[in-house]
Amino acid sequence: MKWTRVQIVGLGMLLLFLAFAVAGPMAARFGPIAFEGERLSPPTAIHWLGTNSLGQDLFSQLAYGARSTLAIGLMVAVLSTVLSGVLGLAAGYSKRLDPVINGAANVLLVIPSLLLILIVIAFTRGGIGQLVLTLGLLTWPGYMRLIRASVLSLREREFVKAAQLYRAKPGYILRRHLLPFIMPLLRTKFLMSFRQAVAMEAGLSFLGLGDPNHATWGKMLEQAFQQNETWLTAAWQWTVLPPVVSLLLVTVSLAMLGEGAGRSKPAGWSMLSSRLGTGPAEQLSAFLAPAGAAEPLATLAVGDVAGPPASLASAGIPEPPASLAAADAPESPKTLAVDGRLQPPVAPSAAGAPEPPYTMAGVPAPVPVSAAPAVVPSPTGPAPRASAPGAAVAADSLRVAYDGQAVLHPLSFALAAGSITAVVGESGSGKTTLARTLYGLQPEHTVQGDAYVCGRRMYGGGPGMKRWQDAAFIFQDARLSLNPLLTIGRQLQEVLPKGFPSAKRARREAAAQALREVQLEERVLDCYPHELSGGMLSRVVIALALINKPSVLIADEPTGALDPIVKQEIMELLVSKVRQHGMTLLLITHDIGAALYAAEEVMILKDGRLLEHTSKQRWRTAPQNGYSKELLGSYRRRDRRRMDA
Repeated sequence: MKWTRVQIVGLGMLLLFLAFAVAGPMAARFGPIAFEGERLSPPTAIHWLGTNSLGQDLFSQLAYGARSTLAIGLMVAVLSTVLSGVLGLAAGYSKRLDPVINGAANVLLVIPSLLLILIVIAFTRGGIGQLVLTLGLLTWPGYMRLIRASVLSLREREFVKAAQLYRAKPGYILRRHLLPFIMPLLRTKFLMSFRQAVAMEAGLSFLGLGDPNHATWGKMLEQAFQQNETWLTAAWQWTVLPPVVSLLLVTVSLAMLGEGAGRSKPAGWSMLSSRLGTGPAEQLSAFLAPAGAAEPLATLAVGDVAGPPASLASAGIPEPPASLAAADAPESPKTLAVDGRLQPPVAPSAAGAPEPPYTMAGVPAPVPVSAAPAVVPSPTGPAPRASAPGAAVAADSLRVAYDGQAVLHPLSFALAAGSITAVVGESGSGKTTLARTLYGLQPEHTVQGDAYVCGRRMYGGGPGMKRWQDAAFIFQDARLSLNPLLTIGRQLQEVLPKGFPSAKRARREAAAQALREVQLEERVLDCYPHELSGGMLSRVVIALALINKPSVLIADEPTGALDPIVKQEIMELLVSKVRQHGMTLLLITHDIGAALYAAEEVMILKDGRLLEHTSKQRWRTAPQNGYSKELLGSYRRRDRRRMDA
């Protein structure tokens, strides 16, 4: 944290008083309650600040009073700040503890503090310990409510959800992910409690409610104001001014520290203007165009390709894994150029004859389709149970409802290991709900039916799936998926399995290798999320999902917040890595072009119902329902308009 001038001045003043509280009593010649001089004696070489009406040395009382007053303020500030922080975190994060803690805070806020202090002092004789405990217990509720409100908001952020996905314990999440956010509140709370405790102790001692066995600045003022001679002579200059000036300077120094802390910013937080790394997609022009307003259903269009045509293989995208190939699997894909436009590799039909080549703009995508028969559910009811031995992802009569209202109607399907399936539908069709349900993120009481990932049942007990290891999830907004207070390197290392070597160098190298796979340099490990562009953040979350090489990857609109050119780069990168590692990809999207480009199978969702689950070619050439025909018709009209333009 960068110190401002106001903070430096305030800190210097406070340190001087702390040094005086430590060294002053050692330099004093007399005890704070010893009667060693004449009454109201002015400052002399023996009594540096004179004496009071009882003949006690005022320098000794000021030094010992500084120690007592600052110690009380420090202890009250620590106790009150710890209670505010711990209880605020607990109330904001735990729904069970929230009513209890918040209720206790409300009760303390409505009780008159001075009345409660007077009652406590009357029954405890006003000791320092009782005073510290009373002030600490009375001053935590206000800031606790502020911290609770912050935690209630932060616990819904996606980086907290991501930490919960790999089963981080609540204590770890509170300490590593939420506590850094509330540290500014805790610093301000500490300074304000310190200042408030010093002033309150002085006021109570001035009223005669302090501990008579300990010298404090408030006790010095009480003794001075009890004597008429203080104001009839010049004695007020050495009996009243020293403690008053000391109290003023201490409270001002604490206020200056708090004032500077509110405007200070961490040093070195600057935006990176350049994007790191290049992807194979730079050999292609943007295949995504800005969505227009004419057609409501199509959101993706494909443009012409500038420069010489290049094959997907030359762009660095490997072929699908062998596990996807059927008995009559096609040979290596070819690349054709028609009218100066890039043609995807041709996938043979079931009979072995190649289908006509299509462009990326309005035709099937370049990936061969599995020879497995398509599952076409009925639009009027749940799909038949999809039985596929060894399926990577499967659902059987899966249904999601909130308060009795069905959000996802019963559906059944199975995705083969190593396949790429796109879930297509307009906004509000239930795509994200399906993805989150399959990944086990829905409350169990809202889910009916069965969901399986990597052969593990997601709901209803049984051995749980290891998130980030068996399967990984890419959220829609990459910026919200990352913790803004942790570096990229720390967040990548957090998802490494427990059995991974604990050496810092080994863990950093694993994180660096994950970044290199998505064409980012190692220096990104030391960057914070706000220092990276949207495209770089998308690459980071892909690296986060791929670092443990999971078998299943669920991507929920991974390019939704990016511009068209970066969309194409990220989509190319994601598909290439999925095929390279033989993963199963469930791609959630409302972009028809992206689905046709990347997927082998297509699932059509509308109003929470699975209308169609078939191969990409079959859906492209022979859609089974009116909604699919409407989607394809809108997409083709958009493509024709772009070609005419």
